[in-house]
Amino acid sequence: MSSPVIVGVVIAYFVLTFGIGVYAVKRIKTAEHYFGAHKLFGVIVTSIAAFAAIMSGFGFVGGPGLVYKLGATSLWITFAQSVAFGFSWWIIGKRIRLIAETRPIATLPDIADARFKSNAVRGLLAISLVLGVIAYLGTQVMAGGYVVSGLLGVNLETAIIIVFGITMIYTAIAGMAASILTDFFQGLIMLIAAVGVLIIALVMTGGTEGLFTTIGQKDPILIDPLGKSTWMLALMWYFVFAIGNLGQPHLATKFYALKNYKDLKWGAVISGGSYMLSSLLWTFVGYAALWLVISGKIPALAKPDQAAIAFLANIPVWMAAIVYAGLLAAIMSTSSGFIAIGTAAIVRDLPKALGKEIEHIKQVWWGRIVTIILTIFALLFGYYGGYLVAILGALGWGYFASATLPLLAIGLNWKRATREAAVTSLSLALILNIIFLIYEKVLGMKLPYGIPSYGISLIIALLAMIVVSLFTKGAAEEELDADIRAAMEV
Repeated sequence: MSSPVIVGVVIAYFVLTFGIGVYAVKRIKTAEHYFGAHKLFGVIVTSIAAFAAIMSGFGFVGGPGLVYKLGATSLWITFAQSVAFGFSWWIIGKRIRLIAETRPIATLPDIADARFKSNAVRGLLAISLVLGVIAYLGTQVMAGGYVVSGLLGVNLETAIIIVFGITMIYTAIAGMAASILTDFFQGLIMLIAAVGVLIIALVMTGGTEGLFTTIGQKDPILIDPLGKSTWMLALMWYFVFAIGNLGQPHLATKFYALKNYKDLKWGAVISGGSYMLSSLLWTFVGYAALWLVISGKIPALAKPDQAAIAFLANIPVWMAAIVYAGLLAAIMSTSSGFIAIGTAAIVRDLPKALGKEIEHIKQVWWGRIVTIILTIFALLFGYYGGYLVAILGALGWGYFASATLPLLAIGLNWKRATREAAVTSLSLALILNIIFLIYEKVLGMKLPYGIPSYGISLIIALLAMIVVSLFTKGAAEEELDADIRAAMEV
């Protein structure tokens, strides 16, 4: 069990998060409020929530681990975010928010159906979202469980029930509204943790000169701009993550929560700036862990992902408590968003795709029931799934990018994009991700030059969207509804 200070901070965090999530139910008046927080929040809340959803637990654990292993290579992911949020808010955010001005939009399949007038597109996108949500939540179960187990001194099963039970309850009660409001609170914690880590790391290592001189003398390539991996991987990471935010459902769903579409210009600045600030934790925790090892203060780490834990064990306990709260915030913020997205896809979108819409007044209650069922299923899958969880967890970020980016980035900005192209692109993204998953995780093979497979899937899905549109006509040009056309012309 951790120190009383850490335990106290973590418990206080849980209580506050739960209270904020339950409070959000006061804002729920319609199904669109529950599933999409339709026009409920101002720009500051929405923007901080958007950044928190994208950062996730990977930035607090996986990011420092990559820095420890590869040096500066993974920082190209964070560099990409300096433009990624601008792309997201302006290329798709503006279109989504303007469509939400005239239609009761609550989900991404709602947007896709409004644009392409196709139950097939709605259904395929809903299925893609549900599969991705289950895969993501399955990987988070053990991660969140191990963190809470170590902090509170309880067994793994109890820890999983605590962290995801709290998330499940407030998400079931208030849906996406709870997710966004708690994301805002959790994002603030992440920012405080990032600033604190920067100060502590620089004081510990003697400033940037002491930090990078020590590391550079041991292994200069660790502080080289490209790090220890290939230039191809760094370039592909930058490319995929710079445009990949356009296809992340847990970001795109935030846009129709914005009260005033005129605030879009500030959202990009606030979200992007917050992410860049929080990425200081990614950078300096990883490098500080390297400094601790090279300086002989701790033994070499058995696994790179231990970098964050090793760093936290060597800083003041009060600061470690804040960072641990930030880590839990990162895990829970993204998880609640995905639970809400998966629930909406099952309750709202799949029935509509099959021509059997649930009564509007009953959608919220069904949403609460499905939220509980979906979360419990994900917990059982994550706990008992073993190797299958590890395989599906590899889908993650790249899967969402290749599946939804062509529909949103191209479909909402190019009037010539067709429904046939949307169906083809979605189908190819799903098939290619499964093929690459088997190729890499089951057969143990890799693409040349360290090229990530999701980059290839994304490029092919984008090309399919463009090429097929040139030879088909469905839901394009003159077939566009007047409000959709107007939103695309602004």
